[in-house]
Amino acid sequence: MTDPIVQARRINRTWIVRGHLAENTARYLDDLETRDPALLRTVCERAVTAAHQASKEQRDPKPDFYAWIFSRATEEERERYLRDHNWTRQRAEELAAGQ
Repeated sequence: MTDPIVQARRINRTWIVRGHLAENTARYLDDLETRDPALLRTVCERAVTAAHQASKEQRDPKPDFYAWIFSRATEEERERYLRDHNWTRQRAEELAAGQ
């Protein structure tokens, strides 16, 4: 099985998204890699799984993927990385509240 961190980084690099979401996500993942590698692995596993599930259900996988990536981000991190992505931020907060 492919490493979920490698998968998540590849997905983020290849998908076309708006408003610097890909760049902000890459920076967030880099920060997690330095600060909390276990959390990095957890959010990447969940994000990749959610994206695959959405694809199986013939839904756009991007919203679920990005929401799970940021599901364990702090409020400050969400403000920094998702300032221009209100839907993703709101969904990530909902996911965080359910964990």
